[in-house]
Amino acid sequence: MKFMVIARTKDSFYALSPEKQQEIVEKQEQHMEKLTKQGKLKESYFLGNMKAVMAIFDLNSAEDLALLSTAPVSPFVDPEITPLVDMEVVRKVQAKK
Repeated sequence: MKFMVIARTKDSFYALSPEKQQEIVEKQEQHMEKLTKQGKLKESYFLGNMKAVMAIFDLNSAEDLALLSTAPVSPFVDPEITPLVDMEVVRKVQAKK
């Protein structure tokens, strides 16, 4: 199942030293690269204000969803997780009504 995650950066991240911020960003990039190679992270974008990231994940289970909390930036973001439903599935459900 696909999920859209919008992760808004908390002020606590900006309170860190620039060196610590950079360290976390580098670890996060490695983490995202790993998820991309595993086929779990499909797309990611910075939002225009550069204070949030939007990502599309394709996960097999609720347990996979828990892996989002293992991200190096997870203590420094407020995530909003939204399941995505394919339009064709919606059309089929609506056609049955």
